[in-house]
Amino acid sequence: MNGRFAFTAQFWGNGAVVCRAVEDRPGPAVEQQFGEFRTWTQANNFATKLNEGLDLDPLEVRQIVTSSLLATACVVQEALNSSESWKGSSVELAARAAQLRFVLAELALALTLCRSASFLSGEPVSRMLLHARKALYHSSNFLESFDGDDPELEGIAGRNLALNEALQQLSFVDSAA
Repeated sequence: MNGRFAFTAQFWGNGAVVCRAVEDRPGPAVEQQFGEFRTWTQANNFATKLNEGLDLDPLEVRQIVTSSLLATACVVQEALNSSESWKGSSVELAARAAQLRFVLAELALALTLCRSASFLSGEPVSRMLLHARKALYHSSNFLESFDGDDPELEGIAGRNLALNEALQQLSFVDSAA
């Protein structure tokens, strides 16, 4: 298994489980070896300890899990696109709405990282900008995969442009220093 991986907590029925997410691969997948936890908080605490053992900081964990979820969204989108029977179904509409919300959240986080980066320097800034660039890449791919004129898509395109501008300004400030 190539690529970085991290652990995360997911709801499972009335409890929760620990899952493994591999960067840029569909997932996360339940790790049955850890069993089921009574609460999501317990599963999350366990996943956090596992990630600490892998020397992953919370920002890296979030990036790995996010990229895994986006990869899953791409698989779902491909499945929806490949079957005409899904077109206009409630499953397609729900999947599309979830993808839109997810990409909007990732873009909002990336813009926050850019704003924060302007107050910092050094290695944390490099990682923040890397994550912001990945969010820009993911949102661009997302926009290319959808046809239509949904207002939500216009919102993503607008935030995509704002993020691109923020990254360019930070690159300009970084090169001037």
